[in-house]
Order: sequence, then C-alpha cells, then structure tokens
Amino acid sequence: NEQIKAKNATIQTFVIPHSHMDVGWVYTVQESMHAYAANVYNSVTEELSKDKGRRFISVEQEFFRLWWDHVASDWHKKQLRQLVKEGRLEFVIGGQVMHDEAVTDLNDDILQMTEGHGFLYQTFGVRPRFSWHVDPFGASATTPVLFALAGFDAHVVSRIDYDLKDAMQKNKNLQFVWSGSPSLKQQQIFTHVMDQFSYCPPLLHH
Repeated sequence: NEQIKAKNATIQTFVIPHSHMDVGWVYTVQESMHAYAANVYNSVTEELSKDKGRRFISVEQEFFRLWWDHVASDWHKKQLRQLVKEGRLEFVIGGQVMHDEAVTDLNDDILQMTEGHGFLYQTFGVRPRFSWHVDPFGASATTPVLFALAGFDAHVVSRIDYDLKDAMQKNKNLQFVWSGSPSLKQQQIFTHVMDQFSYCPPLLHH
C-alpha cells in the first residue's frame, strides 16, 4: 500500500529559466556578446515585461555587465530595475563567472566574486542570496567555506561523479548541509544537487 501511495504521489516540478553562457568557451567574450549574449538579455527583459508570471535568473556577470554598460537602452534598464525590484529577475552567484573548482587560485575566486557583487549592490542595491555552480566539474572542499563566508543562504551544484549522483538520487540524498572543513564547522551551507538530467530538461539531451 505504501508503495502504491508513493507511486501515485504528486511530484512538484520546478523549471528555472536561467542564463548559461560560458565566458571564453569556444568564442571570445566579444564574439559571444555579438552572437547571442546581448540578445539573451534584450529578449529576457522584453518577455518578462509582458507577463507578471515569468521569472529568470542571471548567472554570469561578465556578460550582464557588458550588456548593461554598452547595449541596454534606457527602456531596458528601467524595465530591468523594476523586474529586480519585483524579484522576477534574480541574480545568483553574482560573480563574473562560475569559477572552476580545481585549478583556480582562491584569491582569484574571491576577486571575481567581489567585483560582481560590488556591481550588483551599486547598481541595484541587491546581493545574491544563492550560489550556483551547475557547470564546473567536481566540487572542492573550499566551496562551502567560501560561499558560506560570502553570505549565501544555499548552494546549487550539478557536475559531480555520476555514480555518486546516482546513489544520492536513489537514496533521496540530493539535499544536504555541506561542511568543507572540520575546523570550520560554522562555515557550512545547505546544498542541492541537481538530478542526472543536470541543468537541462530531458528533451534537450536528445
């Protein structure tokens, strides 16, 4: 009976439209801006303005800042400020990029995040509440410490070992409180691991 109830239970699905534009992957930053990045923020601002029920999260500040400083019209800026105020456009992580977890220097990680957060606070008076690392490969023990110290409320991660993720999914352990260091137990963060479909719906994987 319990198994039947579980099978018939209602499942809540959350679809989160978000930016995902790698900085320097395949194309230069300038090429990416001209090819698609500028159009993303133009269309997001326009489409969110048409429907109060629409939401979007912005991840990479490198492209957003270039769009804001060099592409966005006065109308786009006015609309986007209102969208941020209403909470319908939200910034997550807030760094210039989702930094690599393996080879980057800690000072560089902090610098690029500080620059992004400073821009957001000066421009919109907001700070990102959530960290978002859905594309960097692996997960460093430094991450929960750094992001907890940065003041994030929670963390989202995706690219971890496939077998580990499969086991976590089967055992319903995709959410946990992550503590990176026994000596820094205060610096821990609630973490959600995306399922095997990662950051794309199943249809986009075919």
